[in-house]
Amino acid sequence: MLKFVEDVSQRNMTTLLYDMRFWSLTLLRAFLGIVFAYHGLLRLFVPGNLAGSAAYFAELGIPLAQASAFLFGVVEFGGGLLLLAGIFTRWSAFILMLGMAVAFFAFHIKNGLLVGNNGYEFVVLLIGTLLVIVLNGAGHLSLGKQFKSKHFE
Repeated sequence: MLKFVEDVSQRNMTTLLYDMRFWSLTLLRAFLGIVFAYHGLLRLFVPGNLAGSAAYFAELGIPLAQASAFLFGVVEFGGGLLLLAGIFTRWSAFILMLGMAVAFFAFHIKNGLLVGNNGYEFVVLLIGTLLVIVLNGAGHLSLGKQFKSKHFE
């Protein structure tokens, strides 16, 4: 009898851990959405930040610096909101991951690892977590699950 109770307990724990995986994806997606939306919000809506970003992009030799800075802000803000809501989750995570890859190669790689030196450690962390979302989806709680088509998730 005791062996049966242990087997049932182990099975329930395994099921619980498996279910928690999807809730952890929801939390990860929400945190990433907040981080990206906040960075995009700062770039686009705080006076002087877009011009400062454009000047920095021009200094780095990024073509069409003003348009590129604006595009980065839109991708960060819009992609972050989509992640937070859980709509077009895999697509928005993939596009944000591409943006972070551009930031990695264009801005951060030359500065080394440490974020204090404008290095790439935070960017690599973001790319890795976005890859988890691309591969696993939105998790349990998302607005995209309310639609019939899987493309919204």
